[in-house]
Amino acid sequence: MKEQSPTIELAGVSKDFGDERVLDGVDLEVPRGEITVLLGPSGAGKTVTIKHVLGLFEPTLGVVRVEGKDLATLPEPELYELRRAMGVVLQGTLPFTCGLFYSLNVFENVAFVLRQRTRMPEDEIRSVVLEHLGMVGLRDRAAAMPDQLSAGMTKRVALARALVADSRILIIDDFDSGIDGVRLALLCQLLRDTQRETESTLLVTTHDMTAARRLADRVAVIDRGSIVASGPAEAVFESHDPAVQQLLTGATVGPLELRS
Repeated sequence: MKEQSPTIELAGVSKDFGDERVLDGVDLEVPRGEITVLLGPSGAGKTVTIKHVLGLFEPTLGVVRVEGKDLATLPEPELYELRRAMGVVLQGTLPFTCGLFYSLNVFENVAFVLRQRTRMPEDEIRSVVLEHLGMVGLRDRAAAMPDQLSAGMTKRVALARALVADSRILIIDDFDSGIDGVRLALLCQLLRDTQRETESTLLVTTHDMTAARRLADRVAVIDRGSIVASGPAEAVFESHDPAVQQLLTGATVGPLELRS
């Protein structure tokens, strides 16, 4: 039986910003229909990697493919259509934190995707939006504006918006940011259940080991712009690589430092 090609693939991807090399030869495969967690400390290159997958950055070297398509060769309309197949939760700063529109309330932020991508009638949009806000525990904040929410709530609204479109690819950057332990565990379960039901492909970045263990089918560990370990989750968690072990244990002695 022929093995399926990965949904997302980075091959030898390096990225320079001026004289600084932020990604250095990244090789990453995200298999179809699984949850892949990109794990690493703050500043390791996780968000820059995600922005390459979305075609927001072009690599200095290497190739980025999504669903077998080389992003560097895609005309803008095809790249736009490919992005429409993705549910995305990004980091960000005002006025676009997590990609939310700060001129719209919570309900309208989540409804925006359905209005753009479907011909769903308004009564059905209302039902679907409120259902998904309930899934992330924010149904009662539907009328709130984004600047009235905590960072964790903002992340949960963005997650509801990503889930509402039933995208075949779901990308979540900095998954654990601003979310307390109990809600993080519940959201991990929500993502696991969603992935099983839809057979979608997920790429999630985090530096939280508990979240990684709860979510991952596969793990790639990035440190200082390079992948230092990758493979099935349990195999990576048992790795003897010093950076992986330091992330696992939270040790203060190791290759990861405050200045890294």
